[in-house]
Amino acid sequence: MVIGEAPNSTPISLSAREMEIIELVAGGLTNQEIAEKLTISKRTVDNHVSNMFTKTGSKNRVALLNWAMDHGKICRDGFNCCSLPDEPASNP
Repeated sequence: MVIGEAPNSTPISLSAREMEIIELVAGGLTNQEIAEKLTISKRTVDNHVSNMFTKTGSKNRVALLNWAMDHGKICRDGFNCCSLPDEPASNP
């Protein structure tokens, strides 16, 4: 399970399958394409996406992806997912 926080500070748990689906949504796939890729029904994907909307308080796919990026669950071009390396100590 992946944990995040809702706006009211309640922890949010997303399953590994839900995280897999978020990554595919971020890749631009439709629910039908996700279903085919994961060899599950489109209705199952629909249910997962709907459950994630409810868990995260998102009203649409864009809001869901914004939530995922804000909580470090997905990356876009290296943003929001990698910690910056420590700066080397300078010697005066």
